[in-house]
Amino acid sequence: MRRARIPLLKRQEGFTLNETLIAVALIAIGILGFSLNTAGVIQGNRISSSVTIATNLAQAKLEEIKAQTTWTNVTNAQDPNNLINETGASGGRFRRTWTIKDPVGLSNLKEISVQVSWEEYGIPRQVELATLIYTE
Repeated sequence: MRRARIPLLKRQEGFTLNETLIAVALIAIGILGFSLNTAGVIQGNRISSSVTIATNLAQAKLEEIKAQTTWTNVTNAQDPNNLINETGASGGRFRRTWTIKDPVGLSNLKEISVQVSWEEYGIPRQVELATLIYTE
């Protein structure tokens, strides 16, 4: 037996309009979810970069203070440029302050702490590094 051939224009094959609309909606939801996730990743990368810069600024100041031969107590001293950039020059968005004090109950030691603060996406953030140094 031979099957009769149906002309191409009369065949009932393919996707219905409803199937096509559902497929397009699912693809759109997937792309939207991916783009929202991407925005979060970009924001997280920027915050991470700022934390790294702030940590480097704090570490640089901490090393600079440790290299001195004498230390006098100071509270919340800050850079003369007030706001600094990634290299420590003026004109940035980071504020660096430091404190040198005698730790309670310990002699021949100085406690040094350096704080770097900035604002990211409207949220104040801060990195603080501290150490003790021996004074003779």
